[in-house]
Amino acid sequence: MNARLCSSKSSVCFFSCVSRFQELLSRGHHIDLVMQAASERETVGPHSWHGRTVWVGATDCGDSALHRARKQWLSFRHDFRSLRLLKLGSYDAVQVRDKFLIAALLALTARRRGLKFFYWLSFPEPESQLQRVRDRTARFRLISFCRGVLFGWLLYRLILPRCDHAFVQSAQMRSDLASHGIDPKKLTPVPMGISRSEVPPPRAQPRSSSAPLTLVYLGTLSAQRRLEVLVEMLAMLRRSGHEMRLTFIGGGDDPQDQPRLERRAAELGIADHVEITGTLPRQAALQHAQKADIGLSPFFPTPVLRSTSPTKLVEYLALGLTVVANDHPEQRRVLRQSDAGVCVPWGARHFARGAAWLAARTPLQRQRMGECGRRWVLAHRTYDRIADELEGQYQRLLVTPGVDSGDA
Repeated sequence: MNARLCSSKSSVCFFSCVSRFQELLSRGHHIDLVMQAASERETVGPHSWHGRTVWVGATDCGDSALHRARKQWLSFRHDFRSLRLLKLGSYDAVQVRDKFLIAALLALTARRRGLKFFYWLSFPEPESQLQRVRDRTARFRLISFCRGVLFGWLLYRLILPRCDHAFVQSAQMRSDLASHGIDPKKLTPVPMGISRSEVPPPRAQPRSSSAPLTLVYLGTLSAQRRLEVLVEMLAMLRRSGHEMRLTFIGGGDDPQDQPRLERRAAELGIADHVEITGTLPRQAALQHAQKADIGLSPFFPTPVLRSTSPTKLVEYLALGLTVVANDHPEQRRVLRQSDAGVCVPWGARHFARGAAWLAARTPLQRQRMGECGRRWVLAHRTYDRIADELEGQYQRLLVTPGVDSGDA
């Protein structure tokens, strides 16, 4: 929206893409994107996307510390060169998601260019980097330590204090940032959702009561997630006579993430009952997950993960799965509202108890619980619903100079 004309449309340049903005594009807003290629095979340069432009930069997919450093350098160089777009595009605002160096630069320069500067924080990356050093799960501990310290200083001393507004993942993240002295009125929680087109129709009939139940985890296999808890859960369930299987859908950043889980399954004698698919295309991953009976959403109880908005939980509910999730601010709220699963303390025995309780329900009862979750997602967490609130917030921020609307 051009504040001077009070138009109903906005023109924004986003550094890094977020899928929910496709919905805003469909409403006539003008959004260009700056992002890094996912692989070295992708063509760099401008690409047309829904009538606008995605400016794609080069990447380096090598696995060594040197390759990773080069990837970061290529990303920053591409972002820096893309600043010229702000002079050519007649934008009303510029937004950066989960980047720190380019965001710090824009925090200092956007206002002089006559632009609003928005920031989107989807994950507490500074704290995550330092936590991985403390847990000894970081591959390159010195690099992670330096990144954590630098990113934290930039985020809390420069980016958030100087941005016009920031969008965060959850109410818990807003509270966490407020503890760092950031005004909560300039922070808007925007939870994770799913495209309405990805929500399947209701299941025609309950699954067979004689078939073994399949438990599924959909997401990253990062060591920080402590997913051994699910392998240990399955071992407990099978020892107690439950004929169940466990499927992990996803990959990890570290090459040792998958072997680590496979070794633990072998140690417990359940390797034949654990499947790890590796990374799959999104649609294939959702289709594979829908074949399961119970979705598992573990979030290790650390300050780093408490502020997240779990994508997998919303995806499970959209697919009509019943869910076992551990106690976490957002998960507790969603399951209480949807009545589509159970929330348990962290620990293998607690996950096992939750899965056993759901297994004791009839297939029809589980189907009805899953349908409650599916309806809740359609009512509250599809991207068109989220975009309604997000669009209104952008319009208020762009129309009224210097006024935050964080309570919207």
